[in-house]
Amino acid sequence: MLIDTLKERGLSWPLLSLLGALLLAGLGPQVIDMEGTLPLSLQSLLVCWIPLMIGWRAGLTAVLLYLAAGAAGLPVFAGHRAGLEVIAGPTGGYLLGFPIVAFALGLIGEAAEPRPLRQRYLIAAGAMVLGHGLILALGIPWQMRFDSELDPGALMKRLGRPVALKSAIGMLLSVLALRSTKGRA
Repeated sequence: MLIDTLKERGLSWPLLSLLGALLLAGLGPQVIDMEGTLPLSLQSLLVCWIPLMIGWRAGLTAVLLYLAAGAAGLPVFAGHRAGLEVIAGPTGGYLLGFPIVAFALGLIGEAAEPRPLRQRYLIAAGAMVLGHGLILALGIPWQMRFDSELDPGALMKRLGRPVALKSAIGMLLSVLALRSTKGRA
């Protein structure tokens, strides 16, 4: 977790929250098309990674600021979408699950802090998978309210590659961030 290093440099959790929200708002709308599967959005990757690195308080606040900006009409959601209609629509369950994920992964990141660096790598990998799993577990039932013919099993199969890729990217970012602040393992 980066929070201790950033605190040593004079960054308090409110400032970290603002920086996290700005990172989410800047990169969250980006969508990468993947052949043969659903597009890859950076939104959920960042919702999992930021709290894992900066802790539950700053991470949760960053996610709440991000959601408030999107609800207010700033095009910060995946695909540069915005507004309450996005939150109330088929993908709203995923968005509303973000604060729960931010809180959980922030707690995990803080609990991992005193452990040896190599253990924290493994914790970060597991947390990224857990976070994406929670987002899906909260989002799919909401989405089913809008599409009664939605097959959750088929959807999970289609989401498998993007989720695995986002979790791997999150793990790589975690290793890079942890190494850059704590030295080599």
